[in-house]
Amino acid sequence: MRLKQNLTLVILIIILLSAIFSINTLNIITIPTNKKINKEIKVNSNQNPLEYNRINVEIIWDLSGSMWGEIEEKNKINTSKKILNRIINDFPKEINIGLRVFGSKESNREGSYLAIPIKTNTKKDILNFIDQVKPLGKSPIALNLSYAGEDLKYLQGKKHILLITDGKDTGNIMPSKVINRLSKLGIKTHIIQVGKIDKYNQLKLKELSKLGNGKYFTYFEEEEIVPTINLN
Repeated sequence: MRLKQNLTLVILIIILLSAIFSINTLNIITIPTNKKINKEIKVNSNQNPLEYNRINVEIIWDLSGSMWGEIEEKNKINTSKKILNRIINDFPKEINIGLRVFGSKESNREGSYLAIPIKTNTKKDILNFIDQVKPLGKSPIALNLSYAGEDLKYLQGKKHILLITDGKDTGNIMPSKVINRLSKLGIKTHIIQVGKIDKYNQLKLKELSKLGNGKYFTYFEEEEIVPTINLN
């Protein structure tokens, strides 16, 4: 009888220890339920600056007439300028950055203008350009994506396009076709939507960024843009 009691006690101790071990294991492997869990890894500020020299980003900025429209009682153009200022200041200075615009008075007949070629130390030039421009004209998105691809494709290192637009496209080419081609060249396409976030436009732009192996952002996520684009 005493042997039975001892065996029962040993079994209970083993069960108790197993339960405690299981709980601790779960605590170790449990994934935190943070809303940013699907975002990519934040850029490491301690990374060797030489690593950044192999990162190339061309920003495409929609300056078409529709950007005069308002969102939350502010011009979309002013909202996009605020976003651009934040992005440019957030990027490490060693990254190669360029700026292409469409819809401005500087744009050619096709609706495109390379304002700042891709290179290092362009932050000041881009910020100065941002302050001076005014929206005007049409918005051929696919055409400008194609031009940006040409600007990037022969460069060494990682290649990113960052399109800032309200999603209104006046071009004759489907952006998906261009983005698919750019993706095959190793160029990622990220999109920031500046404008009314309706279901149709958001789905369309999300799908385009997904096709381009990039990220989609709304105009109120400006602080997340640089940290969540995986530039490493």
